[in-house]
Amino acid sequence: MELGFFAWNLASGMSASKAVLSDPARLRDFWHWDMAMHLNQQAERIGYEYQVPYGRWRGYGGPTRWNDDSLDFLGAAACLAPVTSRMAIFSTAHVTYKFHPVHLAKMGATIDFVSKGRWGLNVVTGAGNRNENRIFGQEPIEHDTAYDMADEFVTLMKWIWACDDLLDFEGKYYQSYGVRISPKPVRQPRPVLMNAGNSDVGISFSARHCDWGFLTGQTLDEYRERVKHLHAEAAKYKRKVRAATMAYVIMAETDAKAEEIRQWVADEVDTVAVTNFLSNHATDPAGSMRRRYPTLDFDAEWAGIGKEAFIYFSMGMGAWKLYGSYETVAERIRELHACGVESILTNFFDPLRGLHQMEDNVIPILKKMGLRK
Repeated sequence: MELGFFAWNLASGMSASKAVLSDPARLRDFWHWDMAMHLNQQAERIGYEYQVPYGRWRGYGGPTRWNDDSLDFLGAAACLAPVTSRMAIFSTAHVTYKFHPVHLAKMGATIDFVSKGRWGLNVVTGAGNRNENRIFGQEPIEHDTAYDMADEFVTLMKWIWACDDLLDFEGKYYQSYGVRISPKPVRQPRPVLMNAGNSDVGISFSARHCDWGFLTGQTLDEYRERVKHLHAEAAKYKRKVRAATMAYVIMAETDAKAEEIRQWVADEVDTVAVTNFLSNHATDPAGSMRRRYPTLDFDAEWAGIGKEAFIYFSMGMGAWKLYGSYETVAERIRELHACGVESILTNFFDPLRGLHQMEDNVIPILKKMGLRK
């Protein structure tokens, strides 16, 4: 089971809880560079294979100012390149936000060159994110159309990385004439690409274009089905795509102690920020938010989805939850692996403590389970 360090680059990470205000420097503002660099170096030292920043252009406010501060996805990767040596460094890019494939091809190749082949791209469509689309002067793009654009975007980007001659490309969404970049990426045949899409269209995109498909589910059965779906789609194109997921982690010496922390974080939920998050992502009727929660009503208590679902999003958004003792967390990781998940992005309520807990307590158990070398 590969391990990745996730969402270290923005205020409060994936915790929309006023509990972060009990120690802002540690629980909210770990994105400040000195701490962020230390956390990533710590993750690399204990054996994490990669890191991924959360792509964010606008936060959700509330008393915690959830995600209102963030480091840029390309700049952060470039800064990490010279202060790490083994860990893969990814960028997360919403490709439909008026980027051009030449931008990402050139910038990504530069970071890959500097990092000696360690850069990769998390391709995000940005469909359904109303506020961020408007930042770029556009309305949200329809879900399937956004994936059509991403398909063309990645196709051209791959050609740019591969072609030594001047290249002309004439597509529906993107055009480029006489393009050639140098230096090219160090990693061959190209940098690693990932995508987090649970819809049929999203999984099909991952199967055609990516090396990793990041899937989420609310039950282990959902994970089994989605992993099976991803592998079946990839087989249609004679490809193999690895299944991965993200997890939100709160752990302690015992299940009871971890539950005390979890309950405290839940009791302090930033209802304003979570409501802003839900309303922003619920504008697309074809999007996952509306499909999963058709009862959304922002005039109702808990936004019409109930307290349990509301709290679910406040702690890790849609991530799998790893709550409990070190033994319990290790066992839940084993359960994901048994479903076919090969890689897991961990995000911690307390990143500094969480990484130390992984090193001292969880990774040794994973090694005994045969899940880590």
